[in-house]
Amino acid sequence: MRFFRGADAAEDRFTVLVRPHMRLMYRMAYRWTQDRNESEDLVQDVLTRLFPRLDELAAVEKLGPWLVKVLYRRYVDLYRRRVSSPIDESISWSSDDDAFADLLVDKRNRYHQLELQRALNRALETIDDGWRDVVMLHDVEGYTALEVAEILDINVGTVKSRLHRARKKLKEALQLGTIESSYAC
Repeated sequence: MRFFRGADAAEDRFTVLVRPHMRLMYRMAYRWTQDRNESEDLVQDVLTRLFPRLDELAAVEKLGPWLVKVLYRRYVDLYRRRVSSPIDESISWSSDDDAFADLLVDKRNRYHQLELQRALNRALETIDDGWRDVVMLHDVEGYTALEVAEILDINVGTVKSRLHRARKKLKEALQLGTIESSYAC
């Protein structure tokens, strides 16, 4: 029975190693590409490149940050040259005409949330790519400054200064009165 299990054993080991980090990889890929299909393709591309290197993968101490680092480098190779900015403002939501007051309030809340999300996306567009990546990894994904430095292959001091400058610039861009609201007709 073990004779027939040989080919599947590598697949099982790979799955056990990578599965706990799949959601993180997909989230980061989506944040960078802002497209579901492109992010799925990016994650799949990275995983297919890593599968033959299973022994090397198993030897990695902190697999999560290492996988994000590999994903980031692949993203840079494939997409950064083609697209100047990974932020996409084409966010859409359905506007069902419903008479119920609670649904109307819910829609207003969703609309307000959408406006804030668009404002944040516009603010993120104003900062450099390096600053944006640091903010996304540290503030959104919760990595430490040391882990961000490891992922992006830069000094910890550089991560801290970029994080400080990016937050300052985002704060200025999101000050009360600077956010434009668009109203439905």
